[in-house]
Amino acid sequence: MQRPTASRTASALVIPALLALLLAACGADSRTPGEPRLLASAYEATRSRLVLIDPAQPNGAWQELAAIEHAEGWDVEGVVAPSGGAAALLALPPGRSQPRAEAVLWLVTPTERRVLAEGLDLYAGLAFSQDGERLAVARSGAGRLDVLNVRSGALVARYEAAQPLAIYPLELRGDQLWAAALEASGWALWRLAINAQDGPGEQGGPGEMVREARWALGRESQRRWTLSPDADELAMEVRSGAEFRVVIRSLAKTAGTQRQITEAAAPAWRPDGELSVGRWDGGGGFTLPIAWDANGQWLAVNAYDGVGPRAPGRMRLAVERADGGLARIERAELFAIGWWSG
Repeated sequence: MQRPTASRTASALVIPALLALLLAACGADSRTPGEPRLLASAYEATRSRLVLIDPAQPNGAWQELAAIEHAEGWDVEGVVAPSGGAAALLALPPGRSQPRAEAVLWLVTPTERRVLAEGLDLYAGLAFSQDGERLAVARSGAGRLDVLNVRSGALVARYEAAQPLAIYPLELRGDQLWAAALEASGWALWRLAINAQDGPGEQGGPGEMVREARWALGRESQRRWTLSPDADELAMEVRSGAEFRVVIRSLAKTAGTQRQITEAAAPAWRPDGELSVGRWDGGGGFTLPIAWDANGQWLAVNAYDGVGPRAPGRMRLAVERADGGLARIERAELFAIGWWSG
């Protein structure tokens, strides 16, 4: 899952007319059903177009899925359902100015676009269940995590913490929700058990979540937490000043061991359990991984033409084949949301 960013006013260099030409060229979809496409947002000042990109022809025609209106200078943030065919997007509505309390949650499919919830934190992230039926969100200022029924928008279960500074839902696997939490003592990984049925339930109210496990992660600045496919390890990006490293923490019951990769950032697990990270050597450009597709054939990356974090240079969204080869998307400035199948 990609972390939410600050205002992207500088991204207004995207030319709407150019986007219109690209999208109009789509025509009939000749691809094989089920092949992955990359869902990205093409930023405009007061809206973002959601476009589907064929990784085999990333600079070819794009299919427009929807357009989300938002406050000027803010882009959408979201995730794609692992089951395919749906995306959840957070957006700050037009005229609003409080990203931590006024974000709206949109559900987008090929046939609909509707609001699921309001009053959310644009920065807190989202987590889909593997079957795409449930969605975890964070309520700003309340120390609260909610799990929603995607079809109805009903509250399935909730968790209210005592005075957390921040909570980020990471992954929703079965009846377990993984979240990163900033506590008074530093960062921690939580695993919560969901005790609920979808919808209001027979007793007239939503169920509850119970925190069943916790791992201390340290006090340093962290982001991009990501679970391994088997949930035995957590990888995260850790920053100390201008120095970056990737830390991999064991989640086994009998061990709290960890290892690290120095001068690295942006961890992304391949479905087979291999970990990809971004590295730089001071040479001609570098890439930071975003996410692998479900088959482990394509890796979405942000490609930079600079020399490292201190001088990253220009950034372009790109796709990389598992067997090598990188293709930058040069025609517009895009921000990846996730891999779309179906």
